[in-house]
Amino acid sequence: MSEEDRVGRLEARLAALEAVVAGLAGKRGSGEAGKQSRIQHGTEEAIRPPRLPRPRVPASPLSSEQWIGQRVLLAIGVVALILAAGYLLRLSFDRGWISPIMRCIGGACAGVIVGAVGWRLQPRYRTYGAALIGCGAAIIYLSVWAAARLYEVLPPTTGILGLAMVSVSLAMIAYAIDVEALGTTAALGAFFAPLLLGRNYANADLLLMYLASMAAGLGLVAARRRWRLTMFVVAVSFFGVAYAGAAARGTPWAVLLYGVLGGTAGIHVGLRERWWETRLLSFSGGWTFVAAASDRLHHPWAILLAGLLLAAPVWWYALHSSRILPLQLPTGSVAPGWSLGEALYFFLTPILLGWAVHGLDPGWFDAKPGAVALLVALPYLIAGYQRPRPAFALVGAAAAGIAAWQHWEGVGRVWALLALVLLWAALDHLLAREDGRWFALGTLWAVLDQLFGEALARRTAADSAFVGAWAVALWATVAMTVGLAAGLWRRAGAASAAPLITGGLWALGGAMVLFGATGEIQRYFALKTLSVQTASLASGLAVSAWWLVFAAALVIVGFRRALKPVRLAGLGVAGLAVVKVLLFDLSSLDALYRVGSVFILGLVFLLLAYLYHRQGRMTGGERRESVI
Repeated sequence: MSEEDRVGRLEARLAALEAVVAGLAGKRGSGEAGKQSRIQHGTEEAIRPPRLPRPRVPASPLSSEQWIGQRVLLAIGVVALILAAGYLLRLSFDRGWISPIMRCIGGACAGVIVGAVGWRLQPRYRTYGAALIGCGAAIIYLSVWAAARLYEVLPPTTGILGLAMVSVSLAMIAYAIDVEALGTTAALGAFFAPLLLGRNYANADLLLMYLASMAAGLGLVAARRRWRLTMFVVAVSFFGVAYAGAAARGTPWAVLLYGVLGGTAGIHVGLRERWWETRLLSFSGGWTFVAAASDRLHHPWAILLAGLLLAAPVWWYALHSSRILPLQLPTGSVAPGWSLGEALYFFLTPILLGWAVHGLDPGWFDAKPGAVALLVALPYLIAGYQRPRPAFALVGAAAAGIAAWQHWEGVGRVWALLALVLLWAALDHLLAREDGRWFALGTLWAVLDQLFGEALARRTAADSAFVGAWAVALWATVAMTVGLAAGLWRRAGAASAAPLITGGLWALGGAMVLFGATGEIQRYFALKTLSVQTASLASGLAVSAWWLVFAAALVIVGFRRALKPVRLAGLGVAGLAVVKVLLFDLSSLDALYRVGSVFILGLVFLLLAYLYHRQGRMTGGERRESVI
């Protein structure tokens, strides 16, 4: 620092000191003093180091004695004051000390005084002051209730409005000082006012309007402050009180609008904050009110629009958090994945929307099975495949499968489901996705259930073996299964289950070929114009021969492709053929058929032994070459 700088800073400090002395001596007001004061302020700002915020010291936990003294005694005192106010009102009523109007006014004034004291003490003693504020509000609440119920100096409607004003005022105070207990108390008071002063809910529409107004204000306060308990009270009261008093007697349009607005807002808040109780009440309550309105409202398009509005927050949440798995059991978890309840609401929504769609024209949709499921599937498929949104794609794929299942029957259903299997697996390759392969597996399971269930039970004698409608569907299913195993089922990522699944598909295809052809062989001889005994003998020999040939084919393919599991499968089939020949053919077949069965068994096993000797010789030669 140069000498000039030092001299300048010394002069500035001297000027600041002169200004302080002049101020103490009362020499103010002159232009020079004002100038020096400004110099002093600037100098002090330049010299004074910045103030650091004081670290907040966490409050130490209360001891048992302190907890009893601060909480228990406080609660007893508040309750005692409220009881004293009630007893005073009752005593004054019994003895006629003062008029009813003066009793209620006096009670309200006492409540105001207690609340004012609590407001004054709240900045220093937060819990104590908040308790006094709540106590004062309760005294005022009791006074208004007594004026409308006990003394009837106020009409019920005015009394309800008075109780609502007390509750709203308490909610505003709770919001200002951020005390959730007061907010919860305000919500209880606001929603219980119609129960305390109502006359059997004389005007259902007015009740809905009142409850909606209270819920809008109190729900907004709870959402802004993130008061979970208060929001729970609002949701319970909003749907519970309204359903008991107005769902069956209110105007259908008012009931519908009430359920849609409350349900949509509650679902949104519950999903955003991950409050399972709020979204449960809002989801179930909203759809319950829609159903109650639909019974008396002959406007199905309005019901569908209401369903879409209730589905909007569920869709919004799914669009912003597309990862479904793993499901999180703790609802408050912040880990990726949905909670069990969030997944439940998402997958229940298309079912409820299907109900709303069916209500547009029940007769037409009943005559067109699968149309409802198809209409639900289309928007979900568009949303799910426009971008990688597995949740929407899953719902769309399931709805499309249900549509195919409902629209077709018998073998036709098998072909429709096979087309969906091909579609989901092909879309994975075209769009570089990984979710369609699971849709394909699920649909393939439905194909097998239909093929070997209803379609097989419907098969008649007119359906030929090997080339009949059912048999062709069987070969198509085998081809689809083999195609999935050969690469149509996309093996993407580091899925450890991929080899197991492809192996299972190969085994499934082989089993269908083995046992499907076995059944067709037996059917072929059963349908021919032969005697029962001759058909049984011929089919038994043909089945044994088929098993042995199939076993030999597996071993040959296993050697050529160097696939040990395939060779082992061939040996397994060969073992089954040996058991069949020894236990069944030799005891049941005629002499000629018995000779043929054993002859074929010998030839096939000689072939298998030759293949294994040849393979062993080739392996031994390679081993000797490697040693040399």
